[in-house]
Amino acid sequence: MLAARVNALGAAGAPRPALPSRRASRSPRASRAHARPARAASSPGEGDVGPTWRPSTSFAALLAALPAALVSGAARALEAVDDVPTMYVPPGYVPSPLEDGDGAGQFLVLTVCAICGLVGMKLSLDSEQVKSEEALAEKVSKQVAAMRSAPSGPIPGVPATALDPERSPAAFDSTGLTRVDGAISPETAEALLAEVNATLDRELARVEKSGGLPSDAFGNVYCKGNRYDLKLPMGGAAERALREAAANMKPLLAGAASGESARLCEFAALVSDPGSKRQPVHPDTNYRRDRCVVTSFVALQDVTEAMGPTVFIPGSHVAAAHVAFREAGEVGGPALAAPNGVATLNVGDATVFDSRLLHCGGGNESNQRRVLFYFSFEVAGSENPNAAVSSIRDELRGKIALADLVGA
Repeated sequence: MLAARVNALGAAGAPRPALPSRRASRSPRASRAHARPARAASSPGEGDVGPTWRPSTSFAALLAALPAALVSGAARALEAVDDVPTMYVPPGYVPSPLEDGDGAGQFLVLTVCAICGLVGMKLSLDSEQVKSEEALAEKVSKQVAAMRSAPSGPIPGVPATALDPERSPAAFDSTGLTRVDGAISPETAEALLAEVNATLDRELARVEKSGGLPSDAFGNVYCKGNRYDLKLPMGGAAERALREAAANMKPLLAGAASGESARLCEFAALVSDPGSKRQPVHPDTNYRRDRCVVTSFVALQDVTEAMGPTVFIPGSHVAAAHVAFREAGEVGGPALAAPNGVATLNVGDATVFDSRLLHCGGGNESNQRRVLFYFSFEVAGSENPNAAVSSIRDELRGKIALADLVGA
């Protein structure tokens, strides 16, 4: 209800006395509201309904009176709110004193409620995870069906000693993929394999001891069941393997990554235990015009067909392949029908690929663990969109260049 009545505009110029305060003590907003314009005199029988339209009233004068009426109405509304009690308390009511068991009872109720809430949240998360895994499995099944008729076979290799600083990067530009035989020695691979297994056991024990809390020693990886992305510390066999591989593959790495100023952005091991599922085909970096990351997978033991070798689609690092892949919902189309290469490797062999290349890890149907040592370099002068989440320990991120590993 508006707090002012607007008379015929003939009386609009009459003096308007200010309303007295209804209470001696009032909130600041109510006090400010009392600085509103005074009400015009009311005609007999007129309701408290705000401005009244009369034929003799000019429209311009009515508009002039309307703001005052609105302000007054707002003030009356605030006064009405101030006058309403927040809770009714019967006269003479006195709260009963707390008994000795009241606190314990309330704590028990709160504890039960908290447990029920946590259980409900856990069940909800588990349900979502099951749905996600089912959707992923369905996607993989469709991809496998689409790739079944595509030409497939082992990736031909180039000995590390035959890499050429001009021809090797040019071939890499065309296909986005190069297999390098003998990137590290079998002895280096054996030492690193033992170190990876020991580090993984130690980190898994630490996670179990902490009650399953996430560990910063692990990166993100598709299809995590029986599959681990283990970030490696610099030093020991891991550092020796990195330096050896970088030196042996320098002609390719320096050319593909635009020079020895390229920075190490990933340094880890992919572990696939027996029973791990096939991953969906994916790029590590969504398409962008320029190459930004070059990745190397190095086998720390022989990788057989049953162990789930990585499957690559050569030439799929280009825009046309990514467009076709997306337009087919990532489950069919010409991108998946293109010839693919299977990275069955001997110990110490490597596959070097453009991070935009479509690929996937296979399911491990053997009784042997498959471990790939991997490292990536950011192309010099490029922008890596995944730099903040790449699989490398924080103390190493952005600190090491290719030149630091092979000598300037």
